[in-house]
Amino acid sequence: MAGVGNKSFSLILYFLCLGVIIPSLEAHIAEYDDYWRERELQAKENLEKAYNPNPEEVTQHFNDHVARTLMGFRTNSTRRMLKKQKGGPCGATNPIDQCWRCDRNWERNRKKLADCALGFGRGTTGGKDGPIYVVTDPTDDVLNPSSGTLRHAVIQNRPLWITFARGMIIRLKEELLMTSNKTIDGRGANVHIAYGAGITIQFAKNVIIHNIHIHNIFPSKGGKIKDGENHLGLRTRSDGDGISLFGATN
Repeated sequence: MAGVGNKSFSLILYFLCLGVIIPSLEAHIAEYDDYWRERELQAKENLEKAYNPNPEEVTQHFNDHVARTLMGFRTNSTRRMLKKQKGGPCGATNPIDQCWRCDRNWERNRKKLADCALGFGRGTTGGKDGPIYVVTDPTDDVLNPSSGTLRHAVIQNRPLWITFARGMIIRLKEELLMTSNKTIDGRGANVHIAYGAGITIQFAKNVIIHNIHIHNIFPSKGGKIKDGENHLGLRTRSDGDGISLFGATN
């Protein structure tokens, strides 16, 4: 009887695990159509390509960059900060900031940021291979996004480097569904995604989000949402996280 009881418990646990895992694979997709099936297949291929069999090397590479940056800053911190006050070099304290922030012409060379990624995100280029798209309108239309809005930018099929014309608060009515090969670059503007839904990166690759304030994010009810340049999808309720990742790779 004990053996039967253990077997029954194992079956219950097995089906419970299936009940948890299977819904999470579809992650808020209410209508799993050919568009999302194709994105899922592509995401699996991207995952295999992104796999690194030597994670220790990645970690060591990242730690070495951080250590060199901190060591140099601590050794020369007083001298550097004094020089900065007189118009000298900047005092960036982490390797990613040091990679771009100390370039006085960074705004003319925004895409240099794509060369600064470290760790397991190393090699991510975002929208480096595409044109710059300037967001001018903070409004949000989930069914028919207007040109110049953030939602219109992130659903385009081509790579884009997305910047902002000015500081703005963007209140997303529903989750913002990213497509691959995009950079959302908030440098030079005070940009907030707040008081609404968050960002979802699902079955997408090669995305950079930098210098964006994301806060006060709430669950949204779902429904029909433009999730691709030529696709309108049906979504379930979002979970209220600032950024959600499902099947995403660099």
